[in-house]
Amino acid sequence: LPVHLSLANFRSGLPQSSLHTSESGSALQHYTKSLIDPSLTWESIDWLRSITKLPIVLKGILRAEDAREALKHDIQGIIVSNHGARQLDGVPATIDVLSEVVREVKGRVEVFMDGGVRHGTDVLKALALGANAVFIGRPILWGLAVNGEEGVCEVLRIMMEEVRQAFVLSGCNSVTDVQSFKNLVVHQTHYTHL
Repeated sequence: LPVHLSLANFRSGLPQSSLHTSESGSALQHYTKSLIDPSLTWESIDWLRSITKLPIVLKGILRAEDAREALKHDIQGIIVSNHGARQLDGVPATIDVLSEVVREVKGRVEVFMDGGVRHGTDVLKALALGANAVFIGRPILWGLAVNGEEGVCEVLRIMMEEVRQAFVLSGCNSVTDVQSFKNLVVHQTHYTHL
């Protein structure tokens, strides 16, 4: 970071000077990398289960194989997420892998989707492909940056209105309707074969 800037969310617990200097590359990138523990394994979930009665929801599942493995470790939910593609460049969009994960899970745990949700139609698509709910990140941050709490409320109001309108235009009255209509959402490649 340039010396005249600081990260407000990191003011406590992180020396701001460490963000401004680095031997190689971005100091912020080095800091973020230090937060990821490469020694974590599927057995780490078993350890976590042994010390808590809280529900465990895994974030970052992008493949049916990983969903299958996750179910072996007594988890209560899955968040289909590519972490904004910040961890690994070139990973698939979450909407493109959501139905694969949902098919593998077969309703045994709830499946949520995170990533790429910018409009009400994105919510409709995710629900139609089997998500129980979606998480909204960047639009919330944009609202916060523009107008604080009021900006966040405005983003949520707009999103709710867009979801309502998407339901109406698709002929759906409820989430159950959305999830029961087969082929409400098809991938764009479907049309290339016509």
